[in-house]
Amino acid sequence: MNKSVTLKSIAAHLNVSVSTVAKSLKNGEGIGAETVALVRATADELGYVRNLDGVKLRTGNSFVLMAHLGMPSSDDVGDAGAIGLLQGIHRRLQHTDYSVRAAPVFYGDKAIDQLKRVVSGRAADGFILDQIKCDDERVDFLLDSNIPFVTFGRDNRCSEHPYFDLDNERAAYDTTCAMIDAGCRRISLLEGDPTFQYVVQRRAGYRKALSDHGIDFNADLVVQIDLDAPSAYAATQALIKDHGADAVNCLNQPTLLGAHNATQAHGQTGNRSVRLASVTSSNIGQYLGIDLHASHYPRVDAGWCLADALLANLDGKPTHLTQRTEPMTLMTYKRGQVV
Repeated sequence: MNKSVTLKSIAAHLNVSVSTVAKSLKNGEGIGAETVALVRATADELGYVRNLDGVKLRTGNSFVLMAHLGMPSSDDVGDAGAIGLLQGIHRRLQHTDYSVRAAPVFYGDKAIDQLKRVVSGRAADGFILDQIKCDDERVDFLLDSNIPFVTFGRDNRCSEHPYFDLDNERAAYDTTCAMIDAGCRRISLLEGDPTFQYVVQRRAGYRKALSDHGIDFNADLVVQIDLDAPSAYAATQALIKDHGADAVNCLNQPTLLGAHNATQAHGQTGNRSVRLASVTSSNIGQYLGIDLHASHYPRVDAGWCLADALLANLDGKPTHLTQRTEPMTLMTYKRGQVV
């Protein structure tokens, strides 16, 4: 650390005000993009590193943000979504005083206990929460404790706090419609625990697509499973054999892999193909080499948006300015090629 380099010396070097330097190094708010880039490049060139020890003592802040991210409990093929979220969070926190620590929350864990331990130890200034339930006790606890946080998804109290969410209802609607347009009529839906909001949203989109095309909802074609490849494999086999499913709408990439293997096994003995759709966060459709309808949104972008909302919350922005829902992109693959 070059202790001789200060905000004042950087300002003198560039012939700008100390306030301009401070704002440029913090979040750039109210400063032109060229000036922000110049100040940050000069600070790096001169070897400036902010010493947060005094600030921590004065404010009691840790300058740590804690990300509680959902992880599969199985050792089987997992979903790399949490890694993408972390990459995006790190990118947004560059050139801020904050760092992020990740705490995996395995599906089925009592996540509130872990959260309370961090809060009681004052080990973080804010939280990023994944795997949001309709009635989420973590949200209730943090709201009641007046602690900054953002959720990846909406819950029943989402009007009261920052969130970033994907339009899961629209995504399920679009992929179901795409399979109907391809001639499918017995479209199955693989879904997770209905206490999670995104599961409820997906089912609503699926049912609306069926209704809009005059297809009756069939509860036998909707199956709740663990979000892993083996569960999706077994469920897809049963849906094809016992209920004549001609399409399967998957929840994530591991369930897509499981369903794909099941349809491949069916293709060796059956006399009809089974179409697939899924939520994706990577270009997995390109490497599977199959026909696929994908609702796509990069997890890196989602992570950036989550961190941005939390920083806005920490800066005191109005709650409604920290709430955002984004559509996913419908991508259609034909033998691994986007069409």
